[in-house]
Amino acid sequence: MTKYFIVIVSLFLSLTLFAKENQKGGKYPHFIFKATTIDGKNIDLADHIGKKLIMVNFWATWCAPCRYEIPDLINLQEEFKDKLIIVGVSLDRYVDSVKIFSQKYKFNYPVVHDDGTLNYYYGGIASIPTTFIINYEGKIVERIIGARSFDVFKEFVVKYLKKN
Repeated sequence: MTKYFIVIVSLFLSLTLFAKENQKGGKYPHFIFKATTIDGKNIDLADHIGKKLIMVNFWATWCAPCRYEIPDLINLQEEFKDKLIIVGVSLDRYVDSVKIFSQKYKFNYPVVHDDGTLNYYYGGIASIPTTFIINYEGKIVERIIGARSFDVFKEFVVKYLKKN
């Protein structure tokens, strides 16, 4: 009985520590993160809840499948710029290589460098690229493992776009 109590209390505390307040006093799960982009700007996914569909793409500069899908993600962000925000999360060891890479490819969406925290928030990333789609309510609705084309990503986006 004591073991179960300890497990329940530990789980409750961990969820409480990682949740954060939203503007209406509620709590967001820990994967709705705040971070600083590689160009020094702040991003808070909570600012987009209810306004835009969110895609979080874990990738690295040395990953060939990741490099394959980046032009398609750039095109997707351009096509759905008013309804979608893509956030790239680089798992590279050094942020300088990410900065050089992102300038070369002219990213039109924010990129953050992960220190291991964001990877943890999403349950650990075992394979890249891995992309998560977060709906308007702030819930993960898709986990896409592996590279995808523009058309496949577009199908996912259209599926979850807010119906007006």
